[in-house]
Amino acid sequence: AAFLRTSIELIPFFFASGEVDEIWITFPDPQMKKVNKRLTGTRFMNLYRKVMKPDGIVHLKTDSPFLYKYTGLMTDLNRLRMVADTADLYASPEGAGDILGIRTFYEQQWLDRGLTIKYIAWYLDHDTVLAEPDEEIEPDTYRSFSRGELQMPDML
Repeated sequence: AAFLRTSIELIPFFFASGEVDEIWITFPDPQMKKVNKRLTGTRFMNLYRKVMKPDGIVHLKTDSPFLYKYTGLMTDLNRLRMVADTADLYASPEGAGDILGIRTFYEQQWLDRGLTIKYIAWYLDHDTVLAEPDEEIEPDTYRSFSRGELQMPDML
């Protein structure tokens, strides 16, 4: 395992082509207004392909209904093969696993507030020409802890 704290755009400078088996994206900013900054969008999927083995796996763990929905639409539109997909990780069998059962301090705060944790993982092939979904997605109705009072969304 390797952990990097760097700008994701620099990933090809740290890994050789085909060196990476899996990429974990955990609780990123959903970037609801900037599609080119979404870590599960086409821009970054193509960047990940530069360092991933063919059919490497990309994992997303998020509290954001917006990002979860967007990523599901993205994988469906591009016919990427799913490994797992759950809107409530800790109510599903996957949430009891060794790796997925790990909860961070901040993740536990979201859970304590009644939010569910979403998890989606897919194989990222090197052949598909990726396209962005064009469906409107309802934005998240709550703010992060550092940005003010949490508003509890009814949709969760």
